[in-house]
Amino acid sequence: MRSGAAPLGPGLGGRLGLTRGAVAAIATMAAAGVAASLMPPLVSLNLAAQGVSERMIGLLIATVAVSALAITPLATSLAARFGTARLIAACVLAAAAVFPTVWLSNALTMLFPLLFVYGAVVTLCFTLSEYWINATTPEHRRGLVMGIYATILSLGFAAGPTIVALVGFVSITPFLIGSAIMAAAAIPALAARGFSPEFEAAPRRRFAAFIFAVPVATFGVFVFAMSEQSGFAFLPLWGSHLGFDPSLAVLLAAAMTLGNVVFQIPIGFLADRVDRRLVLLACGLVGSLGMAAAWAVSGSAPALMLVLLVWGGASAGIYTVGLAHLASRFSGGDLAGANAAFIFCYALGMLIGPVAVGDAMARAPTYGLPLVLGSAFAVYSLVVALRIAAIPFGRAAR
Repeated sequence: MRSGAAPLGPGLGGRLGLTRGAVAAIATMAAAGVAASLMPPLVSLNLAAQGVSERMIGLLIATVAVSALAITPLATSLAARFGTARLIAACVLAAAAVFPTVWLSNALTMLFPLLFVYGAVVTLCFTLSEYWINATTPEHRRGLVMGIYATILSLGFAAGPTIVALVGFVSITPFLIGSAIMAAAAIPALAARGFSPEFEAAPRRRFAAFIFAVPVATFGVFVFAMSEQSGFAFLPLWGSHLGFDPSLAVLLAAAMTLGNVVFQIPIGFLADRVDRRLVLLACGLVGSLGMAAAWAVSGSAPALMLVLLVWGGASAGIYTVGLAHLASRFSGGDLAGANAAFIFCYALGMLIGPVAVGDAMARAPTYGLPLVLGSAFAVYSLVVALRIAAIPFGRAAR
């Protein structure tokens, strides 16, 4: 491992387990997170204003997931050839170029290839940055560091819908903002290229084997991706169906991502001290019950935002703890392969979630979204409970 594994020193960063490489990767993903959460609502709101159906919007957003599924198995080989930090920088610059091109595209059919490219490069950024963080973080601080990463990333995710609320979506301005922020994400990656981990050993398992190696992590991120991408794309539209003003409806997605900011560090801190599967079970249960609560209070915007705040934090906790749990099982080339499989399952959730929620909302505009997502979290909670019952407690348990 290169010097990116070195801690920052005896100060706060060193005590938290942060390394030079982890700080650089987190900084890159903070900027990328703003742009990543900006594209889905911009696309969905613009198309809805043109009269495009929720079902078609869901299929279009799912194009991002299709590209992610295609590129993830290639992530380790591409990084081995071009270098981790350099590839991340190239990807964020490519995503920056896509933003204004999406606005300038007049034909709906042109959006499919553009979003395919966008999804591929953003997926590589996340896959390699999270491998960078995991590979350079000590095990006893991994939950906390992943919580810090998720918190900072969530600040970026919350900023995307907020930008839409502030500047609107009917001009090129938010697209240019997204492009500029994505381009800025290349700076920390290039500045720390001497600290990035390189792939010195190939994974010892086939890619597919990693998908089933730690099911509470991989199935968990699948369900989380369903909720996150559906939330970004459809919470503003769901709010409109509930009768909220558009400027208020778009903030529902911001409330969801703000929950990540509030809860990820405490969740990560807890995951370093108890069996991580218990934390995952609790997050899954809150994810399921939270959707029921969201439907129950959907007539009140303040109450709904409070529920989405808690629900968003708990659902994102599955991602945070799942990453830490995954890294406790693998190292080296295997960790890179497992991380790629983790993102592959995330991409699969990105594909299925918007399509399922879009179809459900077309059939039942006011309760289709909470029904689909609440059911998905309920199934995940059952899977985790069965794993806990089958395997004795312990940090190393799968």
